[in-house]
Amino acid sequence: MKFSLQTINHFINLNKIKFHEFEENLTLSGLEIDSLETIDKYKDKIIDINITANREEICSSLSLAIETSTIFNIPVTILPIKLNYKNSVEHNTNKLIKTRYTHIVHTRIVTLEKMFTKQTPDWILNQLKINRIEYSETLNNIKEYIRIKWGQTFHIISNKEMYQNNNIIKYSNLIELFNSRITKTINSKSKILIFTTINKKENTKFFNNESNEFYENAFIDSIKLINTFIGAKIGKYHEAYQRIIVENNIITIRKKKIDESLGYIKGKKLKYIKTNKIESILQQLKLLPKYNKKDKSFKVIIPNYRKNDLTREIDIIEEIGRIYQFKHFFNNITTHNLQGYKSKNFIQIKQIRNALSKLGLNEVINCCITKNIPNNINNPKIYNPITYEQQDLRTNILENLLNNYKQNINNSKNNIEIFEIGKVFEINNNNTKVYQEKRHLSGLISNQNYTRNSWRNQSSSITLFHFKNIIETFLETINSEATIQEILRNNKKVHVNFAEYLFKKTKKMGIYNPKNKNIIGIIGELNNKFINKDETIYIFEINLNQLIATTQSKNHLKYTSKQYSNYPSVTRDISIKLQKYIHIEKIKKNIVNENNKLIESLEILNEYKNNNKSRYVSIRITYRSKIRTLNSQDIKEIDTNLENKIKELQQT
Repeated sequence: MKFSLQTINHFINLNKIKFHEFEENLTLSGLEIDSLETIDKYKDKIIDINITANREEICSSLSLAIETSTIFNIPVTILPIKLNYKNSVEHNTNKLIKTRYTHIVHTRIVTLEKMFTKQTPDWILNQLKINRIEYSETLNNIKEYIRIKWGQTFHIISNKEMYQNNNIIKYSNLIELFNSRITKTINSKSKILIFTTINKKENTKFFNNESNEFYENAFIDSIKLINTFIGAKIGKYHEAYQRIIVENNIITIRKKKIDESLGYIKGKKLKYIKTNKIESILQQLKLLPKYNKKDKSFKVIIPNYRKNDLTREIDIIEEIGRIYQFKHFFNNITTHNLQGYKSKNFIQIKQIRNALSKLGLNEVINCCITKNIPNNINNPKIYNPITYEQQDLRTNILENLLNNYKQNINNSKNNIEIFEIGKVFEINNNNTKVYQEKRHLSGLISNQNYTRNSWRNQSSSITLFHFKNIIETFLETINSEATIQEILRNNKKVHVNFAEYLFKKTKKMGIYNPKNKNIIGIIGELNNKFINKDETIYIFEINLNQLIATTQSKNHLKYTSKQYSNYPSVTRDISIKLQKYIHIEKIKKNIVNENNKLIESLEILNEYKNNNKSRYVSIRITYRSKIRTLNSQDIKEIDTNLENKIKELQQT
């Protein structure tokens, strides 16, 4: 809302206050100045103030001057003229004589006759222009100017309009008195002006103490302007009043609460605002404070025009800080360098996230409520689900990752490498159904350009060996003792929580806890029927708590020492033809057991198949003695033993 400093100066002397000081204090008090405009013609400054919703009583130059008077603690220069209502006719609707009335509703009706209108002066038109009010006839322009200046104004009706649609009832409930006294004296061509101390606001009576106090001043100012620029014959006015009751809102403010909310004063360590200073500020705010020494509290009476924004104890405390100015209080928050306790589990999960991120996987987050892929699993159901797509609690994370994969493919995003840490649920079907909540780690990798043998060759897709190496690197990074090996065939139970039905039967491996030989996860290749696409995708899912149980702390280093041989070694590379489902670990164990004393290391070089689908495995064996150099006889025995062993393995 825009205000003229010249008009404000009619009510309060701002000449001794520098404008930058006025602007700063007004802003610190919650009335922020958005813009400033200078009018050289009238030597005036127009300030545009952002009035908040809780301070809507600041709607005129008078109300802003009164607020400025409160902020700077300087008096208003215009004294209110006391309303002489004793000569008015009293209209009592309440017959209880002993009732103590607190407010007066005063209404005055003035008639204008023989009007000749002069041109509206520029200084009034300028005030209307500032507030974006359209110009009209002079009487209406004066009416709007009085509203801008005093926050209240008169109402204009004609003789014909007076009783149409009960117009007069809009302005006063004293209709019975005015019916009998005014009708005889009103000319048909007269204009009727109605002045009243009550405003209508949202169909409820709204009393503004300040505007009521200056009611007579606004009336005299209006009559002067009308007499000067209208030149009408002002007839005898009629007035009446009614006593009413407006209950005061009393709020108690505790001194302890003021100290806790506002804190210490700057420059005075461990000192709060003194009690007499608080009382002085409350008087400055016109809250009529009374201090109770016993309770150490203030009781204040809220003015009727501030009843909308001063409703709680904290509102009054804010007003105290606003007048005292918040800049005079300590504003530094005490910082504490102590960090909160981080559990071991939290730190380990953070390490797992970092390890997977360093391997190039991106973390995703999905909702635990989903629609599981139909299978033979007894899925945990939700009673009364909101949607069809959210009716189950997920039993694994891989199904969500598949949905993420499909969405990325639909958006033309290839080379998807993602992981998620989340909750899964299962039902233990014993005598009673028990629902269990677990945390799993799951991942999906699809990369058609994962490796390239040389810059001349085309890049190729990730293979199962690459994927297995990624998981092994991950386990090594988090110091896990878990091992990857063939899923034991003697365990016929389907591992529900690892979504084993999503894997290809011949291309999956288990992650085992070496201490108890329990499976804690599965890795392998995705069955293409779940994506309806001929593409190689590798997936894994691990029980997170069981994985953490296999990790070991780095607090103590474990060294393994053994004797080092100073003698040369002998290397033999062999190729063994094996049946389709014989595991390579069995081959390694058989060879090592036969020549345990001289075998230093055994490595798998390669595995390949010919057109007849015969399976061949290449192995490199290193022999070395710790006490002497191997002679020709030793090498001959080694070769003989190897040939015999190869024949035995090929016959099995």
